[in-house]
Parts: sequence; structure tokens; C-alpha cells
Amino acid sequence: MGTRADSDSAGNFRVDMTNDKAATPGSINTLGELLSSETYKANLEFWQRAWNGVKTPYTQMPDLPYLPSIPAWLKERNVETVLDLGCGSGWLSIFLARQGFKVTGVDVADHAIDLARQWADQESLDIKFDIADIAAMNYPTGSFNAIVANSIFEHFTYDLAKETIKRLRAILKPGGGFIGCFDKVGTGPGEYFELEDGSHIYTDKARAGMLLRYFPDKELEKLFADWTITKFDEFGSGSRFICAHI
Repeated sequence: MGTRADSDSAGNFRVDMTNDKAATPGSINTLGELLSSETYKANLEFWQRAWNGVKTPYTQMPDLPYLPSIPAWLKERNVETVLDLGCGSGWLSIFLARQGFKVTGVDVADHAIDLARQWADQESLDIKFDIADIAAMNYPTGSFNAIVANSIFEHFTYDLAKETIKRLRAILKPGGGFIGCFDKVGTGPGEYFELEDGSHIYTDKARAGMLLRYFPDKELEKLFADWTITKFDEFGSGSRFICAHI
């Protein structure tokens, strides 16, 4: 069996979680159980290892067909403050800060945040970067006008994505918006086992512990059932680009 990953890493961590019943949707009842499962903790450890191998910020902007749509949609809604989920070394935070948005980037990997701060300092951009698991953020109610998440939720189980998206509403200001890209994943080389909800857990040496999940369109519509979706586009790669507001 195999699937695709969008990041590179070189780690020796290996984990056998085929009997991790705590991670299966049928037995999880609370957000705490989701976050404390061995499956999810191994996923977080994977990202720490992946970023620890990166020496300098990669400052070239990605060639993404929907990229110009992000600031355009935000400006249409008079957005000032933006939270960048899973910001990594900060490319999307930098991109938005260059255009005048007040940006906060958050990522679980402390080294990724160090790289992002270095890049922002190089460009004299005032961006706040926080180290936190985006599934357990504690920002106050109404902290942001908008939230962006580029290829982030593919590393969550369905239940965890549902709970996290639900919690995002609380940290948005009234009428706040969400922009997300959900990639087409599930093909390519690699060794993994599958959870009951279809999530893949890698077991090969380079990506051991990484969680990867494909969200079909119907699932995405269900995840955002309580939001007003204003844009739902699919690109040639199979990625889905969603803009929504509360």
C-alpha cells in the first residue's frame, strides 16, 4: 500500500501502532482522547523531526494557482488580522504580511517557528509566530478576522478535523472567514496502515508516524456545514480550495 507526502525528512523513528484502538473513530468520545492517542502523538513527533533537518528558511514562494485568490478574498472582506495554521517556516505568513495584513503564524514544530522568525526579521516584517498544536490552541474568543490553512487538515483524522474546525469559529470575530486548501492525497510509494476512518499512518523509515488523509468533497461540505461557503474550486492536481465565513 502507498500514499503521497508533501514534505521531506530524514528520521529513524519507527512506531508500530496497528493495535492503537484509542485512535479509531469508533472508540474516541472526546477531543482529549483524540489528542492523547499514540497515533496523533506520533504524528506530531514526525513534524518535529522533519523540521529539525531544515537548516534555513526556504524563501521561494510556491507556484500555486489559487495563491492570488487568498489576499483578494481577504481584502474583499476587509480583513485585518489573519491566523496562519501550520505555518511551517512561514511562507504564507510572509506573503500575507507583505500585503499589509496583521499575521500570526502557528506551528507545532519549534524549529519551524525559529526559521519563520528568521525570515520575517530578514524582511523587517512584524509577524507574531507561536509554537502550538493547532488542534489545541488557546487563543481568546474573537482574536482574528480570518484563518488560513494551506494543506494542513490532511494530517488530521476526520474526527480531529471536525472538532478543530468547530473550535476555529470561537477564535474568529463575528463574520470571520476561513480559507483552506485540501490536497488530493492517497497515491504514490510508501508503507502505511489504515485507520477505520480511512486515515493513513506511515510506517516507513523516513515518514514513520505521519498521518495523512484524503477528504472527499462530501466530507468537506459536511465539515463546513455550519459555515457559508463562498468558493469551492478544484484544480487540476485535485486540490480543493475553499473560502467560507461564519
